[in-house]
Amino acid sequence: MPQPLPQNELRLDPIGPRRPQLLVALGGRSEEDTALVRAAHRHAQRDGIGWRAVHVDNGRGGPRQRLALDQVLALVNRLGGEVRILQGAGRARELHDYAVEQGVATLMVGRTRPSGWRIWRRPLVERLLHYGGAYDLVVVAEARQRRRFRPVRRRQTLGWREGWVVAGSFLVAVAVAWALELWLELANLSLIFLAAVLASATLAGTRAAMITAALGFLAFNFLFTRPRFSLAMVEREQLLTVIFFLLVAVVVGQLAGSGRHRLMALRSSREQSHRLLTFSRALSVATDREQVRDVGITTLERWLGVPVVFLDENEEGTGLAVRSAVPANARLGRQEEAAAVWSWQQRKPSGAGTATQSTLRWRFIPLVEQQRVLGIVGLELAVRERPLGPDQETLVTTLTRQLGMALERTRLVAELGASRLSEENERLRSALLSSVSHDLRTPLASIIGSASSLKELEPQLSRDDRHELLDGILTESERLDRYIQNLLDMTRLGHGSLKLERDWVSFDDLVTAALKRLGTTLETVSIEREGADKLPLLYVHPALIEQALVNVIDNAVRFSPTNGRVTIRAGLDEAREWLEVNITDEGPGIPTAQRGAVFDMFFTGGEGDRGPHGSGLGLAICRGMLGAHGGSVEALPGPDGRGTTIALRLPLTAQKEHTSDGD
Repeated sequence: MPQPLPQNELRLDPIGPRRPQLLVALGGRSEEDTALVRAAHRHAQRDGIGWRAVHVDNGRGGPRQRLALDQVLALVNRLGGEVRILQGAGRARELHDYAVEQGVATLMVGRTRPSGWRIWRRPLVERLLHYGGAYDLVVVAEARQRRRFRPVRRRQTLGWREGWVVAGSFLVAVAVAWALELWLELANLSLIFLAAVLASATLAGTRAAMITAALGFLAFNFLFTRPRFSLAMVEREQLLTVIFFLLVAVVVGQLAGSGRHRLMALRSSREQSHRLLTFSRALSVATDREQVRDVGITTLERWLGVPVVFLDENEEGTGLAVRSAVPANARLGRQEEAAAVWSWQQRKPSGAGTATQSTLRWRFIPLVEQQRVLGIVGLELAVRERPLGPDQETLVTTLTRQLGMALERTRLVAELGASRLSEENERLRSALLSSVSHDLRTPLASIIGSASSLKELEPQLSRDDRHELLDGILTESERLDRYIQNLLDMTRLGHGSLKLERDWVSFDDLVTAALKRLGTTLETVSIEREGADKLPLLYVHPALIEQALVNVIDNAVRFSPTNGRVTIRAGLDEAREWLEVNITDEGPGIPTAQRGAVFDMFFTGGEGDRGPHGSGLGLAICRGMLGAHGGSVEALPGPDGRGTTIALRLPLTAQKEHTSDGD
């Protein structure tokens, strides 16, 4: 039975990274790890579980091993697995502890090859079985039998730097020991040679330390033990001193060399991480495909020191074309172009340093994401004095991978933008059809009905009835005319073809013309005008400002109750630089959240074509017309929170200039 929690404890929700059910142990060998990762992927897909690849880094891996590991980790990411790097010297212990900690159900390892002459080395599987654990241990056999391990003998010449460090450390140690021989005991003299071993390991690595240790052992024995100038030793204490010196020198040299190796690897990793971070930041701020492409090839050219080109499909879609090059005069020959086409078709690298057409001067790397080729990066590696090292190969692989992901991001963003634009156009089209179906059908129905009554029932109609029907036809025709005018204005605003033909006009005349156009629409409300006759002339497009006033006043009348009041109040701001017009109604008002949206096209407060208040074009067109003059419009609450005030602003700069010219 589970124990209840104490009152002062909180139960944490299991929110966080999901624990994997399958753990894959990578060994840092490309072929074995690739087969292991693919087997884990098949197993996870079959059972529908999550999986994670783990590598134990003991700090002894070389650049080529790191390159192979990076390629395998990239494969893990492409297949949908997670990656985790553990630090430790004992691979079996680290894997066992991590599997127990994560609570995995299955630990998958590769088949261990025979250790050859290293008979004391137990296979990984046996060591894991020795530790035990509540997980299944699965051993994956490779497709072919692996060769028995044999140490590879490589002849590496001593570099000039290592030679100078060894010679300098050894000679300095001999000179110092010779000078201090009379004051120091034999055991203390060995510390001088031990310091030389430590200096060699720190400055040049393990191999230099071992050479210095061997030379120090011989010199110490030859120069300072009795009999002098002989390798023979007759005293037991001297023999023990020399032997212990050699053992300590070997251990110290190995440890110091390993520390130097780790330090150099850490420094190289930090520098590469800094480069990748800089590259990622540059890609993150790039907004389109062209910017991402230019950032990628410029970075590759600067860090590798070779010409770089980017190839993509031409406009006709019949072949590849160089879209960008650094430097700009970089050119490809026919063989290089054929290799680039092959890489595009096969989605594999080709050219220098690859298995395909390795004699070419260029290497072509396809950028593949989501089974789609996004471009080809070409590197002219033949201009380098030395081939790319493992660290540089890793850098190229990582940079091209990030470049491919950034290009895929820009493609998805472009498709999303196009999808949103298409969706918005479809919404506007639907709203326009809905608006047309309502705002054209209603006045047309009234006109047709009134005209039919006049034609068919003329003998039975009185004079007043005929006048009433004719007034209805005239009113609905004017309403239809205003709606069609709004549609035309909306079209001109949307296409940017609206031209301002300015003229000097009185604002009072504009208001009078707008009220006259509204005609019988104003019969249900009372109109109050304030301050319109005391304003300076306006230098505007009269028809557009009149149409804006018509739209706002018509909108106010629609929302006002019967026998309500619509107030038109005009005046100048304190600096006398703006004309301010407030048109206030006594309607229900506009909610705060919708005061900005009422100026969007086809916004009708959610009523659509069932609403009695129009199509949602009037205020949108008003904003466009005032904006074309440098003005603005906003919706405000009415006095005492009742109704709505539409505030219009127009600049008077042109008026000031006209006045100064006249003076």
